[in-house]
Amino acid sequence: MNTLRRLLLLTAAAGLTACGGGQNFNAAAKQFQATLSPATVTVAAGQSVSFSLALSGDSAPPFIWTGTGGTISADANATQNQFTAGTTPGEYQVAVQPTASGDAPLATATVIVTAGPAPTPVPTPTPSAPAPVRLFPSAAADWLYSAPTGASLDISSVTQNLTFELNTHDQGFDYPVVSTDGTHGCTNFTDTLQYAYTDHYCVPNPPNGYWPSVGGWGANDGHLVVVDTSSGYYYDFWKLYVNSSGQPTSTNVGGIARGSLSGNGTPGHTAANISGLAGTILPGELDCATCLNHALSLVVPGGMNSNLVGTQAPAEKTDGSVRGALFREGSKIQFDPSIDVSKLNASVAVKAILRALQLYGGVITDQTGGSKVGIYTGLAHAPDTTGMNLIGAHLRLYY
Repeated sequence: MNTLRRLLLLTAAAGLTACGGGQNFNAAAKQFQATLSPATVTVAAGQSVSFSLALSGDSAPPFIWTGTGGTISADANATQNQFTAGTTPGEYQVAVQPTASGDAPLATATVIVTAGPAPTPVPTPTPSAPAPVRLFPSAAADWLYSAPTGASLDISSVTQNLTFELNTHDQGFDYPVVSTDGTHGCTNFTDTLQYAYTDHYCVPNPPNGYWPSVGGWGANDGHLVVVDTSSGYYYDFWKLYVNSSGQPTSTNVGGIARGSLSGNGTPGHTAANISGLAGTILPGELDCATCLNHALSLVVPGGMNSNLVGTQAPAEKTDGSVRGALFREGSKIQFDPSIDVSKLNASVAVKAILRALQLYGGVITDQTGGSKVGIYTGLAHAPDTTGMNLIGAHLRLYY
């Protein structure tokens, strides 16, 4: 064999060439081809793409997967894998790499990472009022936490001309409420000041004194409710008088009634014998439009107060005396529930009142010598009452 022919045969036996989208290899006299697909791919930041490895020819050496600009599992000798792009845009590489250190990749692919879509903002939850907690949890007091029932009368033509107002402490005729834990001693009270009542209770002292309601024109009602949180009893006063330090000037009062928070809201010293605690608006209840969650306690003009008793609440008596008059103690008024209160031109406090009158109504418990309809509160002073005139324009009455 001549020299030229030998040279040609040696060259052909030793040759390795690259072809197509992969690479040809000759290791230990074994030849194979490795190809990754897709060879080039574009993916958004944070998104994933799958790759396939095709092997042909002789067996390939052991290998693992590697990647830059994202994450991919090593998955030794697997022919399928998934690459998840990182957050930085750019051009990166996925490779199938022999496990033998220093060997060239068996196959590679190019990954182009682009900026991903802007993350969807997580909406901030709208704060809501806490779930209503019943001061009187017994089913016997459901009247205080439910809408009026039965037939009704549209009384808007009459009440639209009435003035509705909050009875607050700075204006008088309010129904304040104080609490005590029973650790401040007690004071013995009797109630023969006005009538021949025979009640006698040692009332747990409030820590900051007794502060009953006051009133003008010589009509000082002296209302106060003391709630003993340790026993679950309340003490409802009428004509309780105190000095400038909040201490009783006499322990003989016009009336004192003791009731249980497990009861139905009686007895008390409204004219209907319902406690002022059952319905008076407490501090904080007008702070949001959904914070007031019970029926209201109302005082109506005496000239409009019937001698009859309504059945919407556990009224046991009345001081009404006008035969055929519109109102009855123990009946309920309701603001038209079809009206969207949230859309009315009214303050937050008034929206709370209108909503409560829709859901629970207002119970008539007492009468006044004036011409206005009062709403009992335990508030020191009135909040913004813009829109109070709307009450009388949309009222129904339930006996």
